[in-house]
Amino acid sequence: MECLREINDTRIFVDERGPADGQPLLFIHGGPGNPSWDFMASVGDLLAEQGVRVIGVDQRGVLRSDDLPAEPPLSVDLLIRDFEQLREALGVERWTIIGHSSGGAYALDYALRHPERISGLILDCPALDTDATDRYRLPRAAAMLDDVGAADAAAECRRLAGLERRLTGEDRTWEAMLPLGDRYLDLFFHDALTRARYDEVMNAAPEGLDWGKGMAHLALIGEMYTDRRPALRSLQVPSMLIHGEDDLVAPPVVVDAYRELTGGEVATVADAGHFAFVEQPSSYVEQIARFIGQQ
Repeated sequence: MECLREINDTRIFVDERGPADGQPLLFIHGGPGNPSWDFMASVGDLLAEQGVRVIGVDQRGVLRSDDLPAEPPLSVDLLIRDFEQLREALGVERWTIIGHSSGGAYALDYALRHPERISGLILDCPALDTDATDRYRLPRAAAMLDDVGAADAAAECRRLAGLERRLTGEDRTWEAMLPLGDRYLDLFFHDALTRARYDEVMNAAPEGLDWGKGMAHLALIGEMYTDRRPALRSLQVPSMLIHGEDDLVAPPVVVDAYRELTGGEVATVADAGHFAFVEQPSSYVEQIARFIGQQ
């Protein structure tokens, strides 16, 4: 069932699948500003077949939700209030939440603020410290830029990765990688085949959708550079971290910190990068359904 729900003085798009009495599972997308389309199109029905009540949401101002209101200013805190009001509107007592990429940061913040509402927390390739992400990803981008003859851009990627101070959103590190052109997306996938799967999913979206609406969420990039790893110590809910073996967003230092500070399970999806739910949907669903079944 798809609908627009009135949440905190705006309308938010909700895609709900699976049995009404199934274990509720909220998917929190990342980006910032990516929608829930790719997740729901890839694994929404597969999870529903496992008896899960899957709830995909386009966050305020993104894709099928209403345009971003001018007030109040967009913030992670506001998104968390949206998720909590949505839970109340859906009549959900407690739910499992998946946070993908920057959505992993939002999901962690939500779980710390409302542990009594969480059955389980799944961090999917979480962007818990984008300084660490950049330092891991920029050298890979530099090597690719060398391959396409963009030596100046490659040098800039290496310069940024080597800065002694912490990187921030003001460094606009993504701009150094843009000379990759269409190959920029290759940074997020295991190989050409899994990227082709992603392209197929995206090309199947209905016509007329305004994908550019999500650009309004670029205002949240600065918050992505907050190091949330220390906050993992305060988690009070069952959790797991799932990532593709070739993911560059949750680098080893983040995965290791999660393992050390939470004692939670780490599930690695083979032959996948940042979008394991698209690249290897069956393996992904197997891991998610197993975790939910343990709660």
